[in-house]
Amino acid sequence: MRPRLSVVVPVYNVEKYLDECLTSLLNQDQHDFEAICVNDGSTDGSREILARWEENVPWLHVIDQPNGGLSSARNTGMKAAQGDYICFLDSDDRLLPQTCRRIIEVFDASESEVVIYGGYALPREAASYWLEQTLCTNAISYGGPCEELLFSPDTRPFAWRTALTRKIFERENLLFDEEVGYGEDQVFQFALYARSHRTTVIDDRLYEYRVNREGSLMSDAHVSAKELMLEHVNILRVVWNDYAKLGILGSYAHAMLSWTCSFVVNDALMLDIDECNEVMDALGRTIREHWDENAVVAIHLEPCEEKVILEALSSKPISRAKRHKLFASLHRHLYGRVSTVKSFLHLK
Repeated sequence: MRPRLSVVVPVYNVEKYLDECLTSLLNQDQHDFEAICVNDGSTDGSREILARWEENVPWLHVIDQPNGGLSSARNTGMKAAQGDYICFLDSDDRLLPQTCRRIIEVFDASESEVVIYGGYALPREAASYWLEQTLCTNAISYGGPCEELLFSPDTRPFAWRTALTRKIFERENLLFDEEVGYGEDQVFQFALYARSHRTTVIDDRLYEYRVNREGSLMSDAHVSAKELMLEHVNILRVVWNDYAKLGILGSYAHAMLSWTCSFVVNDALMLDIDECNEVMDALGRTIREHWDENAVVAIHLEPCEEKVILEALSSKPISRAKRHKLFASLHRHLYGRVSTVKSFLHLK
């Protein structure tokens, strides 16, 4: 008999947390689900732990593959899923006992193709203000893609608080982009929301997200601020190209370029001047694939947003003095934190 829900668990070198993660599945108050655990070439004791669980738990299945990364492991799991619905559980995190039941209930009671839910930081005290606000979702349903759905903190940037129907997965051939090295969750969710006929956000907190696990991508000290911003530019490139192919990028031009200012430009302007210019040049080339200066002006962004977008398009190096002015204006617009601006100007 087909399970109602498939929980995809990518596993790579998490022997310290894996038993705890799988125990959270064992503790579910409804067991009409399967767990697809994809061992992504682990070199520690994770595979032995999975073997023990697979031997004793009939609803847990293990797939082995050479190390291909998180996106590859999630894709393998989705392709193997037999449930009506699919959700994700990272192997150092946990689900609350009611999670599987609530996901099934919400899908069954609605016409939704995507369900988004909230969560908690693990440990609770590790949550930053931003993370706590992001994981505390507000109940709302969307009849299709719209700006609020695409850019609300309730709906991004974590794939692990996302459940989808197997129907939309198969209809749209929705997979994680394995060429995106960082931010694959954002790329996947933008693609998913653009194609979902109905997306429902619930205010249930169903997930426990381990903050800054040692060895995880998010805690990798080798990712510099400049590299991070260049990866953000790549995320924009992939999302914009996808929306252009769907014929909907123009409908979201204002929102996309406005988001670019907070997602890339504000932090890029805080980099060393040479690194700042490198990121802004990459951003300008990406923007130019879809908009020229005249098109940007016609979008009617906020004046400080338009100024920095046009600066990126100019392909001219930014001087330190101009960088200070651009940052001060944009940062005040985004955050209204004058003290932060003054501190930046003093230190730089």
